[in-house]
Amino acid sequence: MKKQNKVVVSDSTPLIYLAKIGRLSVIREVFKRIFIPKAVFDETVTRGKALNMSDASIIEKAVGVWIIKKQVKPEVDAEYRFLDANTRLGLGEKEALKLCKQLKAEYFIVDDKEARRVSRILNIKPVGTCGIIVQAWRHGSISSKETLRILDDLVKVGFRIGPRVYRRVLDELGIFP
Repeated sequence: MKKQNKVVVSDSTPLIYLAKIGRLSVIREVFKRIFIPKAVFDETVTRGKALNMSDASIIEKAVGVWIIKKQVKPEVDAEYRFLDANTRLGLGEKEALKLCKQLKAEYFIVDDKEARRVSRILNIKPVGTCGIIVQAWRHGSISSKETLRILDDLVKVGFRIGPRVYRRVLDELGIFP
């Protein structure tokens, strides 16, 4: 299996939910490293630890190893300040999109529909949690059975996945119930 050596930025939700089920490493199976802005670190680690969430410690252990925390430069923040006017985006998503532009990221790991829409406008390919799982399966990092277990575990911890997306994943795996 060959990991993709691309510049990738992540939002909070995929990190939190994969960490909740003990499968944060699925992201690392696909990408060598990912970048997160300060706001995503604060959402996943700082706030998570304050709420005594176990996923916060899991994410924190990966920061500095394969998850790299990076500050958005003031000039990039100013250039993309128009993102701040979008009230449907959270602070983490806004900073992550700015970091994508700063680093010339090829992918933005994000599940939020509005953030995915804006990333496409900015010519950044969005990939969601399910997309990461499918890519890990394609690379041979996880089996079809593991892929289904991961999806089921995500749903059990509150991850929202629509029936069409779930069906697309099953189709991709060649599972036709």
